[in-house]
Amino acid sequence: MQTVVDLSRLRHNIRLIRAKTGNGFCAVVKADAYGHGSSVASYIEPLVDCYMVACYDEAASIVASGVRKPILVLGGDVGFVVHNRDKQIIPTVCSLRQLEFIANCGVKNFSVEVDTGMHRLGADESELGAMIAFMTTRNLSSWSTYSHIYNGVASALDQADKFDRMTNVSVLNRRRHLYSSVALDLPQGVPLFDMTRSGIAMYGFAKGLDIALRARAKIISISAVERGNRVGYGDYILDKDSVIATVACGYADGLRRCDKQLYLTVRGVKCKVVGVPCMDMCMIDVSDVRCRVGEFAYLIQDKEDVEYLAKCYGTIVYEILTGFNGRAERIYM
Repeated sequence: MQTVVDLSRLRHNIRLIRAKTGNGFCAVVKADAYGHGSSVASYIEPLVDCYMVACYDEAASIVASGVRKPILVLGGDVGFVVHNRDKQIIPTVCSLRQLEFIANCGVKNFSVEVDTGMHRLGADESELGAMIAFMTTRNLSSWSTYSHIYNGVASALDQADKFDRMTNVSVLNRRRHLYSSVALDLPQGVPLFDMTRSGIAMYGFAKGLDIALRARAKIISISAVERGNRVGYGDYILDKDSVIATVACGYADGLRRCDKQLYLTVRGVKCKVVGVPCMDMCMIDVSDVRCRVGEFAYLIQDKEDVEYLAKCYGTIVYEILTGFNGRAERIYM
């Protein structure tokens, strides 16, 4: 299995997003950069102002790749500051207790997350008031302050009003960011604060942008199989004479079993997956396409492929992109 990342498309998407938002740009590279590989951080560094990840280990991996711009770690755990000596990695605090802890550890650069209605993480107004008082007393100010939109455009403007009211104080308003990729869907002229965090749009899943990832696997066997024979595990029986290709990807690579018809694309032709995917292999019907052992069958070739897989699996595009495991060979071009 291979995931092929087109870096030119990724950079082009970033330039288009920045042109539309007109503010700072935070590249969301958590979860192995949505399946594109955390190494993309080093390829896009000249175009971004900072990065955002989910945990310290992700941040440390990106630092090791050589990037020098700030890396924001989402809230939840600040314990890593005890052993982290890299000022490039910026923790998020969501409570007075966390703020006191990192301050006592000597941390000067930190983000504050506030809750504007999602009720996942973030300080509410009462907690934030205590944090502001502590910051004022200790002469501290946040490197950035942010919140999360919970229902796209439908909740964005109400949350923006609350966010502005909660954070428009000197110790919090140096670098405020509320909107993620939803910023691209807002009416023109809506204030976007100081920075936009972009994940799914940066990877091409927004109007006018191109996806940067393709997923493919090699055909490792081709054989003629007569009508009435079984293919794969279980009781799948061919209803016609067919040419069956075995492809080196299975459910351990992200091609899950499901009760919907799956396809892989070979030479531009969508070929049905026959039988059920095995752990490491699947079989496809290539009766209508001339192909050879050693060439590629594509699980993802365009945006529609990802959306179709998400529909088949009853999930969302994000889960498809992050579903490719570490044994997939990643190629940057």
